[in-house]
Amino acid sequence: MTTANPTQPPWKAHLTPTTALLGVSVLLLIVLFWDALGNLWTRWGEQQELSHSYFIPVISGWLVWTNRKAVMSSIGDPSIYGFAILAAGLAMLVLGQLSFVFVLQHIGLVFVIAGLIAGFGGMSLLRITAAPVAFLFFAVPPPYWVVTVLSWKFQFMSSVIGVWMIELMGIPVFLSGNIIDLGEYKLQVAEACSGLRYLFPFVSLGVITAYMFRGPLWQKAIIVIATIPITIFMNSVRIALTGALVQAFGNEHAEGALHFFEGWVVFVLCLALLFAVIMAMTKIFKNPHQGLDSLVNPVLKPVAPSVSKIKLLYGALAGAGLSLGAIFLSSVTSPDSLIIPERTIFAGIPSEFPEWSHTVRPIDPEVAETLGADDSLVVNFTTEDENTFNLYVAYLEAQRDGRSWHSPRQCIPGGGWEITSHEIIETKSAGGDDIAFNRLVIRFQDYEQLVYYWYDQRGRTVANEFIMKFWLLFDAVTKRRSDGALVRIMTSVNKTESIEAADQRLSSMMSRLDPVLPRYIPE
Repeated sequence: MTTANPTQPPWKAHLTPTTALLGVSVLLLIVLFWDALGNLWTRWGEQQELSHSYFIPVISGWLVWTNRKAVMSSIGDPSIYGFAILAAGLAMLVLGQLSFVFVLQHIGLVFVIAGLIAGFGGMSLLRITAAPVAFLFFAVPPPYWVVTVLSWKFQFMSSVIGVWMIELMGIPVFLSGNIIDLGEYKLQVAEACSGLRYLFPFVSLGVITAYMFRGPLWQKAIIVIATIPITIFMNSVRIALTGALVQAFGNEHAEGALHFFEGWVVFVLCLALLFAVIMAMTKIFKNPHQGLDSLVNPVLKPVAPSVSKIKLLYGALAGAGLSLGAIFLSSVTSPDSLIIPERTIFAGIPSEFPEWSHTVRPIDPEVAETLGADDSLVVNFTTEDENTFNLYVAYLEAQRDGRSWHSPRQCIPGGGWEITSHEIIETKSAGGDDIAFNRLVIRFQDYEQLVYYWYDQRGRTVANEFIMKFWLLFDAVTKRRSDGALVRIMTSVNKTESIEAADQRLSSMMSRLDPVLPRYIPE
């Protein structure tokens, strides 16, 4: 008869069965999350602002490895909370597959990793590895529409600050939207110049730096928050220097200067400024650890192994049951099950107004590529009494894999137009249905236009982008549909007329469109 060694670490007694069961669980989860993992890999490679994400799992692993002795000493009994977290992650996976929203699957993957850690090693193991696991969330790509919104905002802020810096150099300059007018030369602050390619990796780096910083929590928060203004400032410096070089040596120097400043040079300067913030902060607040000496890899103290009545075998069976259930649900929620309704193509819309003359305009290739619409139309109408309208409609058979609607409010300023008024109008259609649309008044120099736009989504007329996203998720799960359209109409406001007269014209145009659109946008 043998007796247990009281000095033996608790993890050694469970090493063989734990390793085997954990290996099987990991293989099951790889099968479950195969599409989500593939989408992660593709997004990281295709979007420059996400290319740093390849290193985030490596950094998380390194944080665990450097404290491996404390981590191994913190392994406890399986926790029921771990399997609850695992179940939540698998539910996100299934919901993401039902709605074709990959971000839910990616978040679910992080939850599943946390659930496995607690399910096999107890809450004590999850507590000691909480920071490395939480850091994995920074590898989750935000939805495309979030990236687009942030890009437009950062473009605008960088343009404004960059022009201000150019003016400080004594160079005459005028900003129209995202176009910097230097007189003889013009520079466009394109989406690639928004600064997001620095922001996302720099915020991740700021979080790691804050984790390594020896100081109070509020000072760690300052380090993370500081990454945002530093990124905007350095991106504006890059734009200003490019403008100065173009003004001095010609437009042909713009591309070379941008390429030089858009890579590691700006990132290194951002890092230097962050270190300067840390050094200043430790001096001002008289931290015991001054300057960069305040940055060390934290030495974690072991957490007392948690004790539970759950046996490892029972926990493993519960985890396997959850995984097999998720595999079954995944098999019946494939993308092939999405319903794409029949419809008439938009090319027939001009014929719905035979008494009006019309001109079909080609859509901007850059807009078409970004949106990825399955059908779209831009047409100018002229009525019998010489009133003019512009109609833009775009339709998506399925809003997934980055193909979704981006608010015109983000795109309009990029062309130099200023939004002077915005409100959401809630009313009823001729048939008595509730409808809502956005009403914008936009101005460019002496020109003014009135714009109405809305999202026509599976029988709903929605104005708010976030409400539209909610109904998209709801209908994808309940109706197996995620199709929909964006509709925008606009008219010029003549100098001799009031804005109310333009409103009457667009309201009349909406009434004319109301019975026409259902043939082209399925309800």
